[in-house]
Amino acid sequence: MKRKLIPAALILLLLLLLGGCAPQAVDPLLKNETTDAAGLAMNVFPATAGEDNVDLVTATLYFRYLDEPLLASESRTLNVARDESVEFAIIRALVEGPSAEHGDLRRLIPANTKVESVVSRDDTLFVTFNEGFLADGVPDDWATNETWQQEAPLMRKLIAQSIVASVTEGNPYTGLQILVHKHGETQTSLRLENTYFLTGATGLSEPVTRDETLLLTPQRTAETILTAWSVREYTRLYQYVTETDRPSLAWFSETLSSAPPLTRYTVCAGSVTQDGQIATVTAALYTLGDQAEEETVAYPIPLVRENGVWKITFAHLRVLMAR
Repeated sequence: MKRKLIPAALILLLLLLLGGCAPQAVDPLLKNETTDAAGLAMNVFPATAGEDNVDLVTATLYFRYLDEPLLASESRTLNVARDESVEFAIIRALVEGPSAEHGDLRRLIPANTKVESVVSRDDTLFVTFNEGFLADGVPDDWATNETWQQEAPLMRKLIAQSIVASVTEGNPYTGLQILVHKHGETQTSLRLENTYFLTGATGLSEPVTRDETLLLTPQRTAETILTAWSVREYTRLYQYVTETDRPSLAWFSETLSSAPPLTRYTVCAGSVTQDGQIATVTAALYTLGDQAEEETVAYPIPLVRENGVWKITFAHLRVLMAR
């Protein structure tokens, strides 16, 4: 019996088909460390998603509130595939931007950003973006551009904090390490460089931690309202008044212009109702009267949540500023 010989080229082709030849995603931990640290657990979250096998997860997403130097939250239900992590879905939603009904919120992460991988190691989350993460529109001459001198460092800080605040809301991470994979370039490390933050620091960045001072919590909102009162920034103050009873800006400014000057204040953390829609913070107010500074202690400031943002009604604001 004669045997038919299979050509060597055909055998090689079969081996490639069986073994797979698709490019593999870069593992950021292997790229940035030569060996795993002993005793540390590592979890790699796949970035693939099935459309017909998902869980519904409610997440809190942080975006910029208008042009303010602060972040406000949106509660959104996310479709999370069974082979995908909640963290990956959260960051992908941040790239997509706020929902249409939250018109006061602004997306921070550049639109052409791709999330390549999300990896956890103990209490740190490692997130790898493509180079689109760096294309945020900050000009090279930002330091000499009057428009960008303050805006550029602030925006970069808010971008990082929007991710940190969103993934640490209900998740036990103490830090977020941002990695950037530049395709077609040889990189000794994927870690984001400190020059990204435009603070004058150099070298490779460390994990970014959560900064509560940038979040519009009830306390931070009350502080912003009182600060705007103290410096007579009525246009800014107007943004923190509920739309349901907010008058025109001109009438608003004219009405409040007769309020006594607020010289200083202190605000406590406050409390929130069980449904999360009403908050009360207590403040000590010092206003300048006809003769001397007058003190109002333990004054309760009521706030309501409107489209995810804490605000004060115009009626309550008028009573507050008439103290």
